[in-house]
This record gives sequence, structure tokens and C-alpha cells, in this order.
Amino acid sequence: MKNLKTKVLIILLLAFIFRLYGLNWDQGQHLHPDERFLTMVLTSMKIPQSLGDYLDPKISTMNPYNVGYGFFVYGTFPLNLTKVLGVLADNDNYGNIHLIGRILSALFDVGTVYLVYLISKKIIHPQQPTVPLLAAFLYSIMVLPIQLSHFFTVDTFLNFFLVLSFYFLISLLLTKSDFAETKRGRSFLTASFLGFSFGLALACKISAALFLPVIGLGFLFILLKSKKIIFFALCALCFGLCAYGAFRFNQPQAFVDNNFFRPIPNPKFVNNLKELNVSADPNGWYPPAIQWIGTKPIIFPLKNMVLWGLGLPLGIISLGAIVFFINLLIQSIIKKRTKFRLPLSTSYLLMLFWIIFLFIYQGVQFGKVSRYFYPIYPFLAILSALFLSNISTCIKKTFPHKFLIFNFSFFILILVYPLSFLNIYTKPITRVTASEWIYQNILPGSILSYEHWDDGLPLGLKGKSSSLYQLEELALFAPDTEEKWKIINRQLAKIDYLVLSSNRLWGSIGRLPQKYPVSAKFYQDLLAGKLNFEKIAEFTSYPCFPPGKYNLFCFPDQSADESFTVYDHPKVMIFKRRAKIN
Repeated sequence: MKNLKTKVLIILLLAFIFRLYGLNWDQGQHLHPDERFLTMVLTSMKIPQSLGDYLDPKISTMNPYNVGYGFFVYGTFPLNLTKVLGVLADNDNYGNIHLIGRILSALFDVGTVYLVYLISKKIIHPQQPTVPLLAAFLYSIMVLPIQLSHFFTVDTFLNFFLVLSFYFLISLLLTKSDFAETKRGRSFLTASFLGFSFGLALACKISAALFLPVIGLGFLFILLKSKKIIFFALCALCFGLCAYGAFRFNQPQAFVDNNFFRPIPNPKFVNNLKELNVSADPNGWYPPAIQWIGTKPIIFPLKNMVLWGLGLPLGIISLGAIVFFINLLIQSIIKKRTKFRLPLSTSYLLMLFWIIFLFIYQGVQFGKVSRYFYPIYPFLAILSALFLSNISTCIKKTFPHKFLIFNFSFFILILVYPLSFLNIYTKPITRVTASEWIYQNILPGSILSYEHWDDGLPLGLKGKSSSLYQLEELALFAPDTEEKWKIINRQLAKIDYLVLSSNRLWGSIGRLPQKYPVSAKFYQDLLAGKLNFEKIAEFTSYPCFPPGKYNLFCFPDQSADESFTVYDHPKVMIFKRRAKIN
């Protein structure tokens, strides 16, 4: 037992190091747009003088709507927690409070690692004691969770409470003695904990509602197992009341007033959510949405998950695990229709359902951001660990003398990609490096371009400011019209240096000639060296192994989903005018 606890602690420590290494990855520049927005909201918020003031959405100074932010669709629990801790630490200013948020983000994801271990331990046969450890280890080294833990956004908070909700759900399902009267008090308490956890998930991000079908399916299994409608109704009531209470307390601004018995949604909050849906329109011109035009449903997110979010070979292993368990489930249903063991089998069924449901639901949406698929990663880790356990058993039987070599090689292989990813945090972010280069190599007074809807360079560094240069904004995301290009051509005629601080525009516009015929050709010609600008500097930061100065090989990931690269390791290019345009 002591040895087991030591192994769990080692895995948690590993997860902690992966998630906190390079905490200040952007050197205080606030280069993650969502994080920057949340930080701005946080610094505007003030702790109310009383609990009553906090709960009243009309006057609460913790309500984003009351401190100058009329559009807010995030959950407020992560902000509330970060604000309170920031005030207690006397460190709630714009320059530092996001670092407290990043630490919390990392800690919540380490908590998810531990929950993966607890869930695996609860549902996996005692004869497979290493599987829970392996599941926790696999999740601890998955790259997308590591990356998201470096950002102060709501995602890791959401994921923690969704996985905690699943833990309570299977605890309810696995209650012994067929929900006997002596166990019902515990069942009601567990259902209440499930409600609290799910309510907190909703207060992190309203998209947690997508987890409701999993909970509903779990409650259906409870009804089938107990065959007691009153018991089922009481469990559902405990869940519903606690979920509502937790959500209402932690996100009061989602309601019209402070009356707990009047659950009427705030029209402003509802309209914000509708506006968010309208912005993700393939026929629209909302700049952040341009990147998804033409991306293939299912295929695009699958490629990004396997290659980048999980990385090879873990991505292939996870795919194999899904196929393996779907096949196992089908065989179980066909061969044992009347002997389906609900308490144990439903745990796997619920995980499979959640993975497939969320992946297909998000995979066919227009906006296919990698983080939208993040809530299935913990469950992929569990199923992958079980899958690997079965493979390992076969190998041990077939090649007993080479089993240790296989194990050692496997662990080395799957550690290569997460260790490579840490390489981007061993050095200043490319935008800082490019800014330093600009100050050193471009004369003050020069005219530099920056692209609309992207961070302009140079960034303000110690003792240096972008005010040394004349800056011209190129509105290239705007629809291609004659008027647009008259303006841009006038700008190009006087610009000395074109600065592309990421692939946000050229990566999207360049592949959409049907939507941007002129702009797409402009970027294609610029990158091909056909314009009066030549590339004089390029700054990249790829996942490389080993991390640090001396890399043996790298994983160029510019083809990944934009959100995977543009925040913490964008490719920066600087072009200098060859000659004046006639």
C-alpha cells in the first residue's frame, strides 16, 4: 500500500511539473486573447461587501455585466475563485493575477489526474492493480491538457468538475446491496455530491450541459437496477436541487434576480449565448471563425487530436482502445443479452457513450477548436490503459523474456512527444524574440504593418516601446472589395516592413481563394517571394526533443488547429521592402 501511494505521488508530481513548467510563458505580455479578456474582467471586479450583494446580479461587483463587460459567456466560478485568492495574496493587479489563474488551472488539471486514478481504481478489477496507475500516467502526459493548464481559461476547471461528476455517478451506480434501505442515505448523499459537482461544472462553462445525457443514461441504469421509482425520483431530486443551487450560487449573473425560488435566466446572458452561435457562421465574416471554413467534419478534429492533442503513438493507442471497446461491447450485447452486468459494464458504456457523443457532436460543428474535445481526454486515458493492459498480457505470454524491454521502450516512446512539447516553454515566446530583433535591427521611425485581429509587433519590452515606429493596420480579414484594396495598396506603398506575428491570417485566408480571391493571392505571392517584400527574419518554436538548446529533431506543427500554435508558439515572419511600389 505504501509503495502504491508513492507511485501515485510520483505521477502527480510528474503531472505538476509538466503543467507548471514555464508558467510565465509569455513573459507577462498577456498573449492569450481569452486569458487577456478574463484578466481584464478580473481586475475590474471587486469583492462585494456582503453575501447578499454578491448574490444580487443587479448590484454585484463580481458580475461582469456590472463592471463594463456587456458580453460575457464564460463561467464565473474560475474568476470568483481567482479573484478571492488574488485579493487574499494582495496580488490581484493586471500584471500578476493571471499567474494565479494559471497556477489554479494547473492544479485543477493535476486534480483531474488523481480523479482518473480513482475512477480507474473503482471500476477496474483488483487483479489489474497497475491499470489505474497507467491511466493516471497517460493522462498526465497528454499534450493538450498540459498546454491548457498553462492558460488561465475555464477549460481545466470545467474538465475537473465533469470528471468529478462522473466519479460520483459511477459511485452511485456501484452502490452495493442493490440500493438496500441501509444504503439509501449514502445514495442520496452521493446524488447530492453529483449535483454539486455538475452545478460547478456549469458555473465554469455552460457547455457542461452536454454532459447531461451521460448523467441521464446513468440515472436510467439506476432505475433499471433498483426498480424503485420513488428511490429513483428522490435521487434525481437530490441531484437536480444541488446542481441548481451550486450553479446559482457560483454564477448569479445568469439569472434575473437574487430570488433562488425564481429560476428565470438573465435575458442578457441568453442573448450573449445566441450571439456566440451566430458568430460561428460559415457564411459570415467573423475573423476568428474564418479558420474553420472548408475544414472537414470529424476528419479535421480527429487528425488534430491524434497528431497534436495526444501525439503519436498515444493517439494511435487511443484510437485502438476505442475500436477495441466498441467491439467488446458489441460482442457482449450479442452473446449475453440477458446477462449484461450493469454495475461494472455501465461504467465502460458511459465512458464510450461520452467519448463518441461529444466527439461526433463537436466534430460536425462549424467551429472545431481542439479544446472543445478536451473533456474526453481523461476517459481516453482510462480506456487506453485498459487496452494497453490487454496488449501487455498478450506480449508477456508470447514473449516473456522480452517483456521488460517492451515496457521500457514503450514508456520512453510515449514520453518523447510531451517532453518535446515542453521545448516551447524553455525559451521566450517567438513574439518576444521577434520584438527584440525589431528593436535591434529596424531603425526607429520605420513604418511597420500589423494585421487586424492579431497582436501587432513589436511588443512593449523593458525600456522600449512600439511608439518608436509608425504602425499601419492591414484590415485583411475584411471582405475583398475594390475599396478595401485601394486602402491596402496605399498602405503597402509606404510600409517599410510587413510583420506577420502568427499564421492567424495567412494560414486561413491563404487557403480560401473562393472567399478571398485577392487577399489569398496576396499572401501566396508574399510567401513565394513574388512581391516587393523579401523575408528577412523568421522565428519559430516547435516541439523538439530533447527540450532545450540541443535538439535532435522537431515536430513542425503549423498544420495543426490554429488555437494549438497561435497562443504560445506562433510562427513570426518579417518582410522588408525591396523597392517602392510604382
